[in-house]
Amino acid sequence: MKKLQGQLVKNNFVCLLFLLLLTIIFASNTFAHDDDHERQHNSIELDDIKAKAKTPIQLYVFNCGTIVANELSLFNPALEVGMQKTLSNTCYLIKHPKGTLMWDAGLPDSLATIPGGTTVFDGAFTISVEKTLKSQLEEIGIDPLEIDFVALSHLHFDHIGNANYFTNSTWLIQQSEYAVAFGEAAVQAGFDSTAYNELADNPTITLNGHYDVFGDKSVVVISAPGHTVGHQMLYLDLPQTGPVVLSGDLYHFMENRLNYGVPVFNSSIRESIHSFVLIDNFLDQSKAQFWIQHDKPTFDSLSLSPAFYQ
Repeated sequence: MKKLQGQLVKNNFVCLLFLLLLTIIFASNTFAHDDDHERQHNSIELDDIKAKAKTPIQLYVFNCGTIVANELSLFNPALEVGMQKTLSNTCYLIKHPKGTLMWDAGLPDSLATIPGGTTVFDGAFTISVEKTLKSQLEEIGIDPLEIDFVALSHLHFDHIGNANYFTNSTWLIQQSEYAVAFGEAAVQAGFDSTAYNELADNPTITLNGHYDVFGDKSVVVISAPGHTVGHQMLYLDLPQTGPVVLSGDLYHFMENRLNYGVPVFNSSIRESIHSFVLIDNFLDQSKAQFWIQHDKPTFDSLSLSPAFYQ
């Protein structure tokens, strides 16, 4: 009898272990697919975006450094060799009733300690920062650790400089860009992963196309590959200003937009031109303003934080 009882206890223990294992596997699969569920739930087609201007969102524009392009033909081989151009470098914060989104992270704040900046990439660019991003966020009462989402248009050096400030944010990144974000793949793509390596442990939603961030079509990440494999842009439906598209690096200045100029360092000429056409058609459809993030005349026309657009 005791032997039978012992066998029953043993069998019950094995059954409990089996049930516990099944529970763990089920939970793991559930969590593993959270990203897929949210991505699919908020995926959207550009044709579905119609300006409604009903959501009270606010847009803050930050000065995230200055870039002097010492050889402008790198941005368009059709341009005369030896030309120089000053480019702006901007970052943005979006306040939505459901949360906050940081768009791009600029040049590193540490450059503010170097008078006149520094020259990088064998003299191609002179980069500088006059006012740190952190101080501009503090000026409007924003703690980087309390921002809900961070989205970088892409992983080039001038858009990731302060990315490691946002370690509590959910990272929105195209799957194709994330696939080359770390390790040897990042080196091959020309990315400095040390500038954003602390985001590796962030909650992350990898995207496969356009993404409706808050589910009401007022803030939409637009997939526009070509500059990098997972380059993306941002659409905003502002109640008073009207719809606005933030360019990322689809173009760097107005002349390139007019001439469909493709930089020599873009990942794909074909994808770049496809994205040019895609966005031109979307701008015609949406009647949105198009803010070229590196275009200094555009930058000079904007009201900077602590002012905001709504």
